[in-house]
Amino acid sequence: MVSMESQKHHTIYFEYDVHDHSLKFPLKADVQCTAPGMYTITNIRLSGQDDGSLLPPIQLAKKNGHWVFLDNDKPSNLSTTIGSAIDEGGIHYL
Repeated sequence: MVSMESQKHHTIYFEYDVHDHSLKFPLKADVQCTAPGMYTITNIRLSGQDDGSLLPPIQLAKKNGHWVFLDNDKPSNLSTTIGSAIDEGGIHYL
């Protein structure tokens, strides 16, 4: 398997679980490793679509075992879910 750090662009698939766990969205996103341990996530969209981003680009890093947003150093359900997809290798290289 090719390491995340050595790839520039890849796609991850993940299921976003809305706050109360009764509504789940299958999503995918494009991920770029911009520096060691730092990732830019773009084009977050429904897994069956190739365009129509649902969110603006975000930047994540894993710090002290938690996936956090680079702009505020805080984790969220979204950062944890996307980070877990990166960790679990749910990656499809372009």
